[in-house]
Amino acid sequence: GLLDATGLGIGAIIGAGIFVVFGIAAGVAGPGVILSILVAGIVSSFTAYSYIKLSSTITKTGGPYAYAEAVISPFAGFVTGWMWVFENIVTGATVSLGMANYVVSLFPQLPMVPVAILFPLLLTGLNVVGVKESSILNALLNFLKLSALFLFIAIGLGHLNFAYYGPLMPNGIEGVFRGAALIFFAFIGFGRAPTAAEEIRDPARTIPRSIILALSLSAVIYMLTGFVAIGLENYEALAQSGAPIADATEHGIRIFWLKILVSFGGVAATLSVLLTTLIGVSRVSYAMARDTKLPRFLARVHNKYHTPHSAIIFTGVATAIFPLIGDIQQTASVTNFGALFVYSIVNLSAIFLMKKNALSSSGRIIPSLIGFASCILLMLFLGWKSWAIGIIWICLLYTSDAADE
Repeated sequence: GLLDATGLGIGAIIGAGIFVVFGIAAGVAGPGVILSILVAGIVSSFTAYSYIKLSSTITKTGGPYAYAEAVISPFAGFVTGWMWVFENIVTGATVSLGMANYVVSLFPQLPMVPVAILFPLLLTGLNVVGVKESSILNALLNFLKLSALFLFIAIGLGHLNFAYYGPLMPNGIEGVFRGAALIFFAFIGFGRAPTAAEEIRDPARTIPRSIILALSLSAVIYMLTGFVAIGLENYEALAQSGAPIADATEHGIRIFWLKILVSFGGVAATLSVLLTTLIGVSRVSYAMARDTKLPRFLARVHNKYHTPHSAIIFTGVATAIFPLIGDIQQTASVTNFGALFVYSIVNLSAIFLMKKNALSSSGRIIPSLIGFASCILLMLFLGWKSWAIGIIWICLLYTSDAADE
């Protein structure tokens, strides 16, 4: 239903982006990271428009993969799905590392990497049991993290140090756009609901409405959270923190119970994103395998739970492995490259769809054109390593049996 689908979007959006990657982006943009959030939100809104156009017409499980396949070509769908699966596996690793930072801030005696590996495996088991059970847990986690953020904003507004807001753009406008390219990670979950379209009631109506609600609510919360966090702690200190919102609470507000609550909120937020990421990537893998674009074993459905258990287990284990080989900044940058690549194709798919349906003359095509151009622009502000890894992954496509078929 609409509430669950919106919750799936909010669960996927509000997480490691604002609780962890915000600090990295602040180190690049300075106090201007608030503007970076605004830029990333605007870019997301244009792509969300394309999602809405596509999801109201194409209600097949698979999200971007299904759109590109149906509107552009089967090969375009395969390329999109290939990058989507990779991007979401790396997203899960980034979120796992972010969650481990907040867990360790609460329990310093725990080792970080084993924590980052354990939780994807636990959530994989829950995901196998069923999407309804996952949705109930997601609703609880959303309540916890939103409560923590609302208290952080409400109490933090009374403790702001306005000296921290200047200079606004220490690295110029380039720093703001580089920050936007990083903090875009905080918005990429708004397309999560379409990946499970066949498990949503009346998807042609429910999915567009859920995207609008989830993205709008999250953008407002992000702007307020970013404004307060910058006013509580020097941006250079936030850049060095693995748990910037908790540290801003500790140093700027100095209320112990609130710091603990925000830390638990960080755990809940990253846990919910990890849960919804596993739901999304497993469904796209399942949809591609069902169409013989990935190995057929990934299309198996559990006899008892009626979930794509092979795809869930495969992607869950892959997600658990990645925290062993990357840090948060690098994995977030690679994730953003993959997300912006996929969203570029989503915008192109919307343009193709509207041209096919003779809607381009009314000007409805313009937001999708802007969405495509803005995604490409943000990609240019990502580091060369992200481009190299992304290009290598695309090149691997040409060596796969699925691509040959």
